[in-house]
Amino acid sequence: MVDEWSGFAALLANLIEKYAVVLNLDALPDLVIEEAVSEKDDADKNIHENDIEPVKAA
Repeated sequence: MVDEWSGFAALLANLIEKYAVVLNLDALPDLVIEEAVSEKDDADKNIHENDIEPVKAA
């Protein structure tokens, strides 16, 4: 079954195969994920605390 995306998928596959050696993707450093800082988390929770004025009774 050939659809309109198969030609594009084949082009991408060929480009990746051709340039994977040039880009040397195996030599990239490992991804490092840092833990969230609790101070920043607390600030994000209270960011909208003072955005809306309190409702006053008539």
